[in-house]
Amino acid sequence: MIRTLGLILSAAALALGCGASGKATRRTALPPGLDSTTVVRASLVARQNFVTAGREKKAAGLAQMGQERLQKVDAFWQYLEKREGEGANLTPEQQASFERALTEGAKSMSAWKNFTQGDEARERSQVARQYCLEAQRFLEEALRLNPFDKNTRLLLATTYYNLQRLFGLEMNYTRAVEILERLVRLEKGEHAPYRLLAENYFELKNYEAALANFRRAEEVMRQTAFLSPPDSAALFYYAYQQGAVHARAYDASGAVQAFERARPLARTEQERKDIENYLKWINWDGGNIRASEQWDKVLELESQQQYAQVAEACRGLLPALRTARAKMAVNTKLAVMEFEYLQKPELGVERMQQVFEALPPGAVQKPGDTETQAILNSYGAMLYRLGVEARKKEQKKLSLAYFSKAASFSWDNVARAYLELVPLVWNTPEEAIKYGKLALAANTQLSPQENCELMSLMIKAHKSAGRFEEARTYFEEWKDCKQ
Repeated sequence: MIRTLGLILSAAALALGCGASGKATRRTALPPGLDSTTVVRASLVARQNFVTAGREKKAAGLAQMGQERLQKVDAFWQYLEKREGEGANLTPEQQASFERALTEGAKSMSAWKNFTQGDEARERSQVARQYCLEAQRFLEEALRLNPFDKNTRLLLATTYYNLQRLFGLEMNYTRAVEILERLVRLEKGEHAPYRLLAENYFELKNYEAALANFRRAEEVMRQTAFLSPPDSAALFYYAYQQGAVHARAYDASGAVQAFERARPLARTEQERKDIENYLKWINWDGGNIRASEQWDKVLELESQQQYAQVAEACRGLLPALRTARAKMAVNTKLAVMEFEYLQKPELGVERMQQVFEALPPGAVQKPGDTETQAILNSYGAMLYRLGVEARKKEQKKLSLAYFSKAASFSWDNVARAYLELVPLVWNTPEEAIKYGKLALAANTQLSPQENCELMSLMIKAHKSAGRFEEARTYFEEWKDCKQ
């Protein structure tokens, strides 16, 4: 302990320029008028607040060199902005989206592509990157020499910010994360660096780190909003993104909670729709997010007209499903593929029959949602097609069965099934009139030619039933129809 104190005193004396002679007494080694305790304390405080004049001067020189490099990087961003201003024809909404994208690091790749067409822009970007890396080297060395200079810390933070923009635009998310981690150590009072860090972690699929940084960004923004309330747009974004991270990590409960927190922060109808769509996606199979992802792949394959792969993906997805609703949707898609594209109509219609019979009893006449209506439309269209094929083959009994089933529930073209039934039950005129009236009630589903045909059939049916006045009324309507 005594030896340590002696070393501290010796260092303090040297730092203060005292101790001219090694033979000087302990008393004379101290500056005039000061005691040893004061000198030791001053030495310790000095180490925590400043460096020697020589190191400070050298650090300042390095900082100046770093600042000069940063000015060249700023010139590169100005070049990009000038190119955008010269050739752009953007709406105010598009302009706002661009400006936001340009400051979001990894997410601004789309904006970057618009402005790096041609050798000149690519060359400039490489030069800007090199200047930025040089600025980093000079400023980090300056900060090692003088860690107390706030201006150097600010310049280095700016350098890190520019570097992550450059690496983010190049989709080098790992490098951007490395740089942003340094930035948040330098600047803990701004929420934007945490946001950028979260977005880059998200691109790397490191969802735990992404979630932690989105939360930290929101926390910093709320705690530093001294003069006014936090920006509501940013609050919505942070809550929404936390929901997205939870969802990608297959945490349905956490995702729903985050989106419910984001809901009252939504400022536009589009933002509210985005939340509803995300929640609908999460709950497509009762929170089974992996199934929702697989369903997206099914729909993507369908959009590419890869129907055999759609059927294969549906068969693979079915065992993983939890809810009856999701199973109905997948079986419907599979049945349509079999019936329409894979030359397996019998298999397709049988599968649709199973889906139809699994619907709630009242749903077949009053569908309560678009999913149920889609099931009814698919089953009705299959039955109608099979009925037409049977009629062409003069298989009247089979045709009657298919059309009767197609006429037994509500679907978008049920009027055509009614119309087909009228001549099939011709020998029971009252039955023919019944189906004719049902077709008339839904005649907007029929073409003008089909409506004229229906009038002609109604005339004949009423004459056969001895209902001549009504037949005359339909005759007048038929004349108008033909004209």
